[in-house]
Amino acid sequence: MPVVGRTILSSTLILSSLTLTHADTISFNRDVRPIFINKCTKCHGGAKADGDLSLIYREEVLGKGKSGKTIIVPGHPEKSELYRRIITDDIDDKMPLQVGDHADEPLSKAQSEIIRKWIAQGAQWEEHWAYIPPKNQTPPALKHSDWPSSTMDQWVLNKMEKEGLKPSKAASKQQWLRRASLDLTGLPPTPKELETFLKDTSPNAYENQVDRLLDSPHFGERWASIWMDLARYSDTKGYEKDPHRNIWQYRDYLIEAFNKDKPYDKFIQEQLAGDLVENPNAEQWVATAFHRNTQTNTEGGTDDEEYRVMSTIDRVNTTWTAIQGLTFGCIQCHAHPYEPIPHEDYFRFSAFFNSTEDADLDSDYPLFKLANKPEERNDAAHCFNTIPQLRQKLNQVGQKWISQDTGFSPLNFSELKTTHGKLKSYPNGELRTSGTLAVQTRFDLKAQPTPFTALRVTIKPETENPAELPERGSVLSHLQLHKLKPDGSKEKINIAHIYADSVVGPYDALDTNKPNANGFGGYPKLFRKRQAVVVPTHPVTFAEGESLALTIQNKASTTGNQACTLRRFQIDATTSPIWQELVQSDSHKTTLQKLTTTQKRYQNIKGTTLPVVKQRPPEAQRETRLFIGGLWLNKGDVLTEGVPDLLNPGGKPVTNRLEMAHWISHPNNPLTARVMVNRLFSELFGRGIVQTLGDFGSTGTEPTNQPLLDHLAHAFQTEQNWSIKKALRNMVLSSTYRQDNHASPELAQRDPHNLYLARGPRTRLSAEMIRDNALLSSGLLTRTIGGTSVMPPQPDGIWQSVYSGAKWKTAEGPNRYRRALYTYWKRTSPYPSMLTFDAPSRDVCAPQRIATNTPLHALTTLNDPVYLECSQALAKRMLTSSETLPAQLTHGYRLVSQQEIPPNTLKILTELHQQLRTDFSQKPADSNKLAETPEAAAMTVLANALLNLDVALTK
Repeated sequence: MPVVGRTILSSTLILSSLTLTHADTISFNRDVRPIFINKCTKCHGGAKADGDLSLIYREEVLGKGKSGKTIIVPGHPEKSELYRRIITDDIDDKMPLQVGDHADEPLSKAQSEIIRKWIAQGAQWEEHWAYIPPKNQTPPALKHSDWPSSTMDQWVLNKMEKEGLKPSKAASKQQWLRRASLDLTGLPPTPKELETFLKDTSPNAYENQVDRLLDSPHFGERWASIWMDLARYSDTKGYEKDPHRNIWQYRDYLIEAFNKDKPYDKFIQEQLAGDLVENPNAEQWVATAFHRNTQTNTEGGTDDEEYRVMSTIDRVNTTWTAIQGLTFGCIQCHAHPYEPIPHEDYFRFSAFFNSTEDADLDSDYPLFKLANKPEERNDAAHCFNTIPQLRQKLNQVGQKWISQDTGFSPLNFSELKTTHGKLKSYPNGELRTSGTLAVQTRFDLKAQPTPFTALRVTIKPETENPAELPERGSVLSHLQLHKLKPDGSKEKINIAHIYADSVVGPYDALDTNKPNANGFGGYPKLFRKRQAVVVPTHPVTFAEGESLALTIQNKASTTGNQACTLRRFQIDATTSPIWQELVQSDSHKTTLQKLTTTQKRYQNIKGTTLPVVKQRPPEAQRETRLFIGGLWLNKGDVLTEGVPDLLNPGGKPVTNRLEMAHWISHPNNPLTARVMVNRLFSELFGRGIVQTLGDFGSTGTEPTNQPLLDHLAHAFQTEQNWSIKKALRNMVLSSTYRQDNHASPELAQRDPHNLYLARGPRTRLSAEMIRDNALLSSGLLTRTIGGTSVMPPQPDGIWQSVYSGAKWKTAEGPNRYRRALYTYWKRTSPYPSMLTFDAPSRDVCAPQRIATNTPLHALTTLNDPVYLECSQALAKRMLTSSETLPAQLTHGYRLVSQQEIPPNTLKILTELHQQLRTDFSQKPADSNKLAETPEAAAMTVLANALLNLDVALTK
């Protein structure tokens, strides 16, 4: 836990200028913090505090160090040990260390002077900007007040004028519409859409186009592809085997959510805790698959618990990276080196995810059925919600009596047999096994005749130390009871019902009465003692010479055929009448009938299943412990759910995942709105106002225009009411966005990365857009929305699936030309052209794609079978558009770029066409590889060249 009274601090890794621009006032954030981060906190930070000094917290800096001397005395540099250590010539005392493994360059004179002045001025500390809720400010007076068309533009222009820049002229309508269409739908405008816009001279022409694009069903596809990187979406489970996972319904949820403009706060609440809202509907269940995109290790011999823990860790890190934009994963192993977040906070937060039903099972349990018919989906959700409720109701009446019935006493066994290993009884009634216990091990037990109304089975952990749990799974798959007659014959004792201490996991205690591999116990791991009471249909009594025979089947196994056999257990008997009363009551029979009816109703609904997040009941929650040094086997103190004090200054209790989701999406959270509008801004302008989209903390970049970011974030929460479409509409209709993207030589030199937005954005298309642009330009694109993933053409020999017969089955017909986001995504072998254009593998959350430019890009678009096919189709569109070559080339250029072809480009392409037609006429074998005639082959090569032009590959 944080030290009481500590002032929260943070730092930025980007060093400010050491030449002070405000000589009279030293800013801790601007001037001092960067020096601490760059020079000091690797030894005196959150993860490491040499000499008992951390420069993360003000109180520690104002206190005394290990030497007993005061670190900083505000107003008195000469009395401050920190300053003395910086300027001393004693090499043993000088900081940073000048000797040993951690030797570093000393502070420069300018840096030392900054520290001196800061202390002399009172050593004032400032909060890191990202941890203060955004506030709307009034923009200052501007020189060119006629240019802004929105408050956003005012803040942009204010920054430009401070930098001595001025806005660029407005972009042409062609340039703007191509940019807006690609940004909002991921597709370029069609010739008809462009023509309509060019003819529209009304004052609302731009607004009309933006509203049309926002209403397009393709809007959801474009923005779903962004979120799929964050959600680490994949059609496979990952790791070595990387088998198929059915989860495409989650991708369709994203498309629909963006198209419906689901408020962003509700959007993240559903994905983090949709299962915990009251009576969740089908949409909310599917939303929880956000955190079922974690990898599952199906390789034989792996430990299910280890990989369940890894999934929990991944969910914590993804939540913080995607939604909060902080490097929270740094505190898995120790306190954050640069942020005031202690080590314990990581596991307090992980407790929100530690008690979900999934457990790295091959089956991906739990699975929700999404009905094929939309009108049946909420009925399926109702059944899915009701079945566990009825199971709980049926079980609860007996659950409390498991511990309250004090009449249980151990059975006295006279004979113990096992098919594997050894089985031994102990005086306290326990039965313990030893040796090798294989799957299908059977125990045959004979007990002395003891009348009973019920039997209690207790499965105990092998260890008494809770910090060592969980251990191997332990499941009683099938229990059979018989009276053993004196003549050796058997009389079956029928079981009416089985009550458990909790109804949890894929195994139901009632299955113990069925001859299958399910049953009662701890699966796939035993976390704690488990108890169940087996109630016969009638009280059991014994005649002279009779005895009780029990047969216990152990059939359960986990990944790699690891047996979940009982190893330490006990069976007790009671004669209490309460058990017979319970199973014979009208309420028991009514609830059982409702459960049976609801289960059949759910089974009869036709649909597809997908993995979802589902919370365990309170009595079955897993214990969350600190991992010392981040090692999951090295467990420390027990911790309960909570969020970091850093972002919860009021200390409001946050005790479950739903409350956590509301805390994250609350307007008082300073990060959520900033992180999202920064991501939207980055997609439109090529860079975020904070360029490190996944790091708003100390090691991230400072905002290039913080008032602009705060204005956008505040508006997103308030007047836009978390509407992503309204936020985008505001940005796309701004004067800033409407600027021409041409950079003069002077502007390119002064602001090469367009950080101050003095020109319009000009960025390369994303991996998905490059493919979709080629498909649309060529006329091949299939516009069907949603559905299962497809396998378009890819080079032979790419897809290698180990341990399975899975093969890449190239789609035929319309599915061959579907948009890129529907392409089947295999983690160990992602679609090659997508990877080439910087798409992530999606093993983990990817908050930001890194754009590169390598020869592999041109090799792909010139030779990949998809782009060759698009070139052939585009060539046909060009040839049929006109009878003259100039018109054909003009038409093709307009299709791929929405621009008019420059005369010089037309001249070069015409000459290339003549050369190609001559070559193909002389080499018919080469021509026939591309098209039926030399003319068509020549045009195919030209079409391929058009698709590779810079104007075709950029916005």
